[in-house]
Amino acid sequence: MLIKGIGGLMIVSSSGLIGILLSNKYVARPKIIRKLRFSLQMLETEIMYGATPLPYALYNVGVKSDKPWEAFFKESSDNILERRYYSMEEAWNNAIDKHLNNVCLHKHDIELLRNFGKIIGKSDTEDQKKHFKLMYAQLEHHEEIAEAERKKNERMYRSLGFLLGIAIYIIII
Repeated sequence: MLIKGIGGLMIVSSSGLIGILLSNKYVARPKIIRKLRFSLQMLETEIMYGATPLPYALYNVGVKSDKPWEAFFKESSDNILERRYYSMEEAWNNAIDKHLNNVCLHKHDIELLRNFGKIIGKSDTEDQKKHFKLMYAQLEHHEEIAEAERKKNERMYRSLGFLLGIAIYIIII
């Protein structure tokens, strides 16, 4: 009887933990998008008002940003400064591939970032301001969607994990 109880507790707690881990993906995505928006605002300030060249602006933003954006911006900067790639788009995409694969972003979030990498640093200051504003609007929209998904799915996955564990335990008994 004691062994059944301990086994049941292990089943319920492990399935509950799996549900919590799945729900954490929904919790992390809005935070990561918000951090990206703040990092891009720092990048805009560096470029527009500090007149910092793009590779150095990327590095400065990387130093000031939180994870995962810290490594992303530093890698983009290093790719240009060390001449691994000769276009900003290639350097940007390489940093995306290297640092954002295991992040809780959706494909359309990554695609938005890739599109921004195509246009950054290719036009004058006024045009860059317009691109940054458009990016902020798109990121806010993605953040709102992510927050709605979080509200909808976070509680469901946590509850479902524990309920599934209880159901498995009942079936085994």
